[in-house]
Amino acid sequence: MKILVIIFVSYTHLDVYMQTNKMYLLFNFDNGVVAGIDKKAAIFYKKLLNSDVDIAELDDEETNFFEYLIDSEFIYKEMVTKNNSPVSAYLHLTNKCNLHCVGCYSLDDKRNACPDMSTMEIFDALSQLRDIGVENVVFSGGEPLLTKDILKIVKYAKEECKFPNLILITNGTIFNKKLLSELPKYIDVVSVSLDTYSSESEPFLRDAGIFDKIMRSISWLIETGNKVNILPTIHHLNANDLEKYVELSNKLGVSISFSLLSACYEGELLKYLPNKDDLISISNFMKGNDLSIDDSSISSELFHAENNCGAGQTIVSVGTDGNVYPCHMLMYDEFCIGNTKSTHIRDMLKNSPIIKDFKDINVDNLDGKCRLCKFRYFCGGGCRARAYMKTNRIKACDPYCSLFTDYYTDITKDIFE
Repeated sequence: MKILVIIFVSYTHLDVYMQTNKMYLLFNFDNGVVAGIDKKAAIFYKKLLNSDVDIAELDDEETNFFEYLIDSEFIYKEMVTKNNSPVSAYLHLTNKCNLHCVGCYSLDDKRNACPDMSTMEIFDALSQLRDIGVENVVFSGGEPLLTKDILKIVKYAKEECKFPNLILITNGTIFNKKLLSELPKYIDVVSVSLDTYSSESEPFLRDAGIFDKIMRSISWLIETGNKVNILPTIHHLNANDLEKYVELSNKLGVSISFSLLSACYEGELLKYLPNKDDLISISNFMKGNDLSIDDSSISSELFHAENNCGAGQTIVSVGTDGNVYPCHMLMYDEFCIGNTKSTHIRDMLKNSPIIKDFKDINVDNLDGKCRLCKFRYFCGGGCRARAYMKTNRIKACDPYCSLFTDYYTDITKDIFE
């Protein structure tokens, strides 16, 4: 009786048993453990599920496997209540921004005049996120460093709310030495979004001439003790240049993760969206490197046990006006579940029919081919926001499916072939 593969990952909510040509796979969607076991162990596990095992008569090998199943929470000694509240949240502090990126949702002449939540209202939103058990908060915008009282806000989040992990996403053009040098007291990672990889390369989506400004800010962030991550956005025009971004991260001595351009399939951003050839190229690059793509199942951890994307389940997003949404990529009126100024997020999650709908979504009830795909418990069905942006249907296939299919075809070949 052998346990062939054990991988610890995160979230989702059902136990699944799958047979391949080489092994049997157990997926625990409560804690994310994936275990590959041999036939003898699989038979024993099925007997356990059918209550066809006398625990007192187990041999040493069966006892060891039984204890592993308990430790990995495939079975419980007693009833356990799971906390299914979100563990991550985006908090958009402001729509104000000093750049003019192509296709930006806040690219409007009035954006810099729009009122944001007051500092006390932001404190209250943070307290609500703490109350529901959120552990990771991402401060976003707009450009969050333009937020009034930004240091007071991040200090409150770290010292009063005691969030274990605070991330701040910035465009890197706000060069305020005093401000940047104070961030490491409270912020765990400063993630600097990037467009190009050198001062000589033409800008893709952003203003021209800002690369050197960003490099100056990154250098100062590093010098003052900040942990820095660079975050390039992948699209049609740079899908074959990913190595150049990695070279830049190595030169700077900082970590890197990528973001996939996701947008509605219309307007000026349409020409930037990756096509199938781009997605295959991205997959090939990611397979050969220890890298991650945000908002996807592709990460340096290799395998994830997932049966959904986490929208409304493991993540929520708070807008600059206090409106709350299931995800930072689904901040549309039709998905608003309430406002922090009038309702506690805990009550929104408990009572919102929108959240109930998202909790009912999993890869086995999506439209189309997902439910029949052998990789479905690794990709979790992809991103519901991208599906909605492409088709206006929340349960449609992720338009970037070919990226994940190609990626998992290669990295799981020892399991499925």
